[in-house]
Amino acid sequence: MSIKSALRAFNNAVLDLQTADFNTFERPLERMGSALAAPDLAPIVNDLRRRANLDAFLNNADKGGGMMGSARLNWPADEAETLGLVIQLIERGANDPSWFLSLAHTYYYSTNSKIIADIRKITAAIIIPFNRDFATYVEEHPFETQGGSERTNIVHAQDKHDLLAALYELSKERGKRPSAMDARIRFLPEWDTERLAHAMKALLDDGDILNPTGAPLYVDLASHARKRLETNSTSGHSQVTYNIGSVSNSPIQHIEAFGFGVQTTSYSSDKLSEIVDLYRRHVDELRLDQADRRRADAQVATIEAQLMDEPDPTIIQKAGRSLKTIVEGALGGAAGTALGSSAVWAPVLALF
Repeated sequence: MSIKSALRAFNNAVLDLQTADFNTFERPLERMGSALAAPDLAPIVNDLRRRANLDAFLNNADKGGGMMGSARLNWPADEAETLGLVIQLIERGANDPSWFLSLAHTYYYSTNSKIIADIRKITAAIIIPFNRDFATYVEEHPFETQGGSERTNIVHAQDKHDLLAALYELSKERGKRPSAMDARIRFLPEWDTERLAHAMKALLDDGDILNPTGAPLYVDLASHARKRLETNSTSGHSQVTYNIGSVSNSPIQHIEAFGFGVQTTSYSSDKLSEIVDLYRRHVDELRLDQADRRRADAQVATIEAQLMDEPDPTIIQKAGRSLKTIVEGALGGAAGTALGSSAVWAPVLALF
């Protein structure tokens, strides 16, 4: 089961738990426990579980004054510890539904006379927030789901250097942080997502990059890494002379110091048709809201209209960049799809 599938299975079980009754609540609990046990989620689930001690947490709870409904759980401020506690709570409840029912009755007592009301109250107070926060945590910690630190040992130093250099080049562009996915598409097209994941994990462990976020995997370059790359780029360069027979209609452009150049980009009809087809087939996976879907549909319609004649590069570029921004934003909010979904949309991210 992939990370995306595991998160979807967990979410479906939560939905079922919300509508379950006393005779059916056990099955959704079991399915939630099974989803958390998915192998692809194991690294991050194990890490969160190690951060928490459920028995100590319950022993330190406020037992109240003997009145039903007065007992309270004292949740920690640390998000990772809280997630670890809920993971243990769900796992124990999946194995022993009677214990889960007792916990709900003690700490989430409902004035409703039906026992299932306690289950629904603990679901609303703990399970639903966990469903949201855990998905976000997985999205923001993608490389903790890639198989653990032992994989870093097999990363070649050249891979780390190449990825860091690509990120450094992207960091020179104004407007946003460098993206590891963009670095792979533009500078390392022969890499697969696993190789990228290993190199990213190694750079994170070395402290050369920080704070990976979103599906495009935006990162910050550590100051020491940036200085090292700047030093390398300004030292040890030799002059190279290229002898060109003719520069008429040449793709090579010479720009004087303090001058500026204009680059004209052309788009082939075949490539644009592929982009339109890709969008039609995969747009529903982005789960865009109505406003973004209308904007995205409009950009694709603009590109499609250009295919009826010689495409205008200026119009194509403007529509394509708007579409790329929408796609990047959607991928950044799609839990558990940081690598897989970005690969699907790589042609859009690369072309524009």
